[in-house]
Amino acid sequence: MEDRRVNILLVDDRPENLLALEAVLDSPEYCLIQANSGIEALKWVLKKEFAVILMDVQMPTLNGFETAKMIREREKTKDVPIIFITALSQTIENILYGYSVGAIDYILKPVDPIILKCKVDAFVSMYLHKKKVIEQSELISKRTKELEAVSIELRKKEAMARAVGETSIDTIVFFNEEGEILSVNPAVTMMFGYLSTELIGARVDILFEFSIDNIPRRANVDTVGLKKDNTAFPIEVHLADAEVENEKIFVCTIRDITERKQHFDQLESLVVERTKELYKINQDLQREIEEKKATLNQLYESEEKYRLLVEKAPETIIVRKVKSDRITFINETGVELLKANSKEEIVGMSIYDIIHPSYHERAKKVYKEIEAGLPVLPYEEKFVCLNGDIIDIQVKIIPFVYGGEESLHIVIRDITEIKRNQEFIQQSEKLNVVGELAAGIAHEIRNPLTSLKGFTQLLNHQFSTESDYVEIMISEIERINTIVGELLLLAKPTEDEFKQVCLEDLLENVRMLMSAQANLHGVVINHVNQQTIHNLFFNGVENKIKQVFINIIKNAIEAMGNGGKITLETTRLDSKVLIAFHDTGAGIPAHLLNKIGNPFYTTKEKGTGLGLMISKSIIESHEGELRINSIEGKGTTVEVILPVCE
Repeated sequence: MEDRRVNILLVDDRPENLLALEAVLDSPEYCLIQANSGIEALKWVLKKEFAVILMDVQMPTLNGFETAKMIREREKTKDVPIIFITALSQTIENILYGYSVGAIDYILKPVDPIILKCKVDAFVSMYLHKKKVIEQSELISKRTKELEAVSIELRKKEAMARAVGETSIDTIVFFNEEGEILSVNPAVTMMFGYLSTELIGARVDILFEFSIDNIPRRANVDTVGLKKDNTAFPIEVHLADAEVENEKIFVCTIRDITERKQHFDQLESLVVERTKELYKINQDLQREIEEKKATLNQLYESEEKYRLLVEKAPETIIVRKVKSDRITFINETGVELLKANSKEEIVGMSIYDIIHPSYHERAKKVYKEIEAGLPVLPYEEKFVCLNGDIIDIQVKIIPFVYGGEESLHIVIRDITEIKRNQEFIQQSEKLNVVGELAAGIAHEIRNPLTSLKGFTQLLNHQFSTESDYVEIMISEIERINTIVGELLLLAKPTEDEFKQVCLEDLLENVRMLMSAQANLHGVVINHVNQQTIHNLFFNGVENKIKQVFINIIKNAIEAMGNGGKITLETTRLDSKVLIAFHDTGAGIPAHLLNKIGNPFYTTKEKGTGLGLMISKSIIESHEGELRINSIEGKGTTVEVILPVCE
């Protein structure tokens, strides 16, 4: 809130004098400001406006006379009343000097409070009156300038209105409430044929066939104008009214719209003609739109078919940019191939995240050749699925533009099954060769083998030699005969009669049969989960399956040397049963595991390499599966899976 109090400056170097002055002049209408030196008084004068200044003459540094002189030299404070208050300088010379430097009054101490207050009140009244006079003067000056500006503006507008009226091609008629014409502009002669003097005082109705009472104010109305020769022509009337010295005056602007009517009629006929043309064009456009819609629908259908063709293609399709190794698209077939749950898991991955590390260098070389514009033939590599599976694939890369950027269309074909089939064919060819070779060897060896065995036994009988050589020779001849027998099994597989076999009885029989040999080598045979195969039967040849189980247990005993444990674990798998043989032997090195089961390959010193191959052949003839898992230093597990009778 603005402080409306009057400022009074009290200047004295003695605090008690200032307090005395303040007590005398205390009033809610005054703002009393104290200064204890002339310098401080000058500072306050620069900051605020004062109605009166009460100043002591005798002050150190800068006395009252000097301070007053400096205040009077400033333009803004030259008229501020200064009252000197002194107890020492009471000579007439000092008093006169005080008046000469700008004092209005000179009060001698001791001061009469009533006289001092009356004088100060008088000076304050003079200050307030002067301030009010200045404000009124400024207001009068401001209003005078505003009136002058309004007058100039009115004169300008009057001149402009006169110029507009005289130069306008429209007729402008001024008339009163009785319809009596007061004034017209020169255009009335050209438009209606009347002179201005002929129309002054006449009724405005002679100019057009329309009652002014029916013309809306400040709106354009089309009607018919009447010339002096009674010729009718189309006009546009605009009517406005205004109050001039308590009298209503109407201003009517009349425009000849003959040309506009003609143009409008022509335009209307053109519009009708153009409307017909547009209607025909619209029909053609509608027909074209329908055709385009049909084409667009066909395009959408084709696009949808192509999308489905890509998504459901038997081959995996991956798209990546030429300048980036990130995957930007993969179809649903690819998601299934890489064992992912959704496309989002793969899109954004680096292509090298799914390429097997051993093929990274080759892939980088291929992509560099494509970037250089060189043709690349389909090639093979391996992918690592998201679940860790490794698959064999064939890759074909086609450069194209995708999303406005140079990209690579990578077609991937899963050839894992083909690779397996090729390996199976190769294995089958090996078995055929082995079979043919076995037949030939068995035929050629059996005859001389019989003679060797007979003559050796005859020599031993006739000469009754106690040499160990004869026993060794007969043992080795029997071993050769056993090998030949196994070869004949490969060469001439026999048609066996399948019948239902109790798996529980068969395994118990095998366990009891092999217990003696196991005991000799310090091996314990245990059977866990035996209850899972209670009253469980399978279709097969009992002796052959028994041969397989005996062969597996025999290999396990030999693999453990002296001491160990063999665990038989049986598990029901819906329509199949899994029989697992776990041993605690030395295990098979990983690089040799894939060779186990190949003809004539064995890790045993006196093995033939045919036993496991024959066992695998027997299990497969029973529509089963034989698998070997081994960890070097921990043991080997042989799993046999057989279908069971429902």
